[in-house]
Amino acid sequence: MLWSVFDELVQSTTSDAALLVEARRTFSTLTGQVEPDHELYAERSDAFVEWFLFEQRDHEGLTRVERQLREIPLFDPKRPHLLALRSSHRSLFQVVRFLPQGLLLDDLIGGGRFAIDERRRLPGVTTDDLFEARLIPDPERKPSLCFGRALLFHPREAADAVREQVRSARHKSEPRTELLSRLLRLRLRCFAYRHVSAARIYAQSAG
Repeated sequence: MLWSVFDELVQSTTSDAALLVEARRTFSTLTGQVEPDHELYAERSDAFVEWFLFEQRDHEGLTRVERQLREIPLFDPKRPHLLALRSSHRSLFQVVRFLPQGLLLDDLIGGGRFAIDERRRLPGVTTDDLFEARLIPDPERKPSLCFGRALLFHPREAADAVREQVRSARHKSEPRTELLSRLLRLRLRCFAYRHVSAARIYAQSAG
């Protein structure tokens, strides 16, 4: 039911085309402009939807999921699922090892180790891979955690530079959202400058 509630929330909050265009423009400013024919467009679209629902705030300071929770009855059966979506946690993770039905991850920004129930096939994913994701509690299988729909991987050859970005951000007390946005811009830059090593591109903006 979690994903049917998610899809309903998307439908109910994306009917205003002008608002959506403006939100997409803001997201692109933060994370880099990705055109529809770009190979990253699908994953960035998933990331935009999650950001739009769970992070961008309206004129009253509410996210879309918070507004939905305020508007539905207290005992609506969708409430536990909306609460789970509201408590989602976006960060940069490293694969520690594979589990029988998921992954064990380290949160490189906030700290902590998490076991994730993941039934999708993740071809090519290996131990130590670094990626941005959103963790969501599953109210029907407590205390299980699952991924959101956006999984945004960083190049393996840039892993050390990514970790240096994290260390630098921590030293400067940089907000998590700013660090994640910069890392996504750097990932996009790798596609624009394929003749330059990813490690060099990520390192240029660290420190």
